[in-house]
Amino acid sequence: MVDEATRKAKVLLEALPFLKRFHHQYMVVKLGGEAIEKPEVLDSLLTDLVWLEQVGVRPILVHGGGKSITRAMEQAGLKPAFVNGRRVTDAATIEIMKREVERLNEHLHDRLFDLGGAAIQLCPPHLVVRGEILDPALGFVGQPIGLDRERLVRYATRGLIPVVPPLSITSDGEVLNTNADDIALAVATGLSAEKLVFCSNVPGVLTDPKDPSTRISSLTDSMVRDLIARGAIRDGMIPKVESCISALNAGVQKIHIVDAGMPHALLLEIFTAEGIGTELRLSQPRAQSDRDRAS
Repeated sequence: MVDEATRKAKVLLEALPFLKRFHHQYMVVKLGGEAIEKPEVLDSLLTDLVWLEQVGVRPILVHGGGKSITRAMEQAGLKPAFVNGRRVTDAATIEIMKREVERLNEHLHDRLFDLGGAAIQLCPPHLVVRGEILDPALGFVGQPIGLDRERLVRYATRGLIPVVPPLSITSDGEVLNTNADDIALAVATGLSAEKLVFCSNVPGVLTDPKDPSTRISSLTDSMVRDLIARGAIRDGMIPKVESCISALNAGVQKIHIVDAGMPHALLLEIFTAEGIGTELRLSQPRAQSDRDRAS
């Protein structure tokens, strides 16, 4: 019994330098639609967010909802179409998206409350990411061009966890379907966030996509470019890591890619020296690496 209590105390002490470092810092967490549909996975991640807010971190949740939106379209008799990974979005599709995204957003908001936290929904007409049409051929598909930083800061500094959907709004008030990764990058960049965490279905950046043991714990921008040139990073991971590098250059301190299916992946990645995902940072960091600091 004493040994177990001592072990728990050591775990808490290991987190202390990280808690001091991240106190009152913004941490953006992007959660994909697949995780939302798995209750145990979802509650584990949301519990981590509640814990972060309670210890003084300022988390912001950005969510997707791809499969759920596709199902809602099919139920309405619409056939989803994609171009380069972007959902073609006509007037009927954007109306379905708004309804489905609001449902998901409300579900996440309610679960955060059920787990002991406090949250706020940011669905239309309260969108915080400003956007513009990405390509007229895609319809109502947007790309972020700005952020209502003041509103996000106001909520996050008052003990609320903002829940941000994959939607943006134009200067004319038109709602646009906007990739959740792009939304998360826009939020993290606009806040100069301490961390941006992508909760995905992979354990991080792998040199062999079929072998989880090839996970790379920490990468710099120069290492990423080398791995792309060598073909170790390829396919859909390339645009993700390139977007991450752009966000780092724009002021985000660290970016992490973790497996959403691992219990308490957020806490294990952020508050342990070794982590369980992949950390991305600049070759010339603004400050010493968290993992270096803790060692």
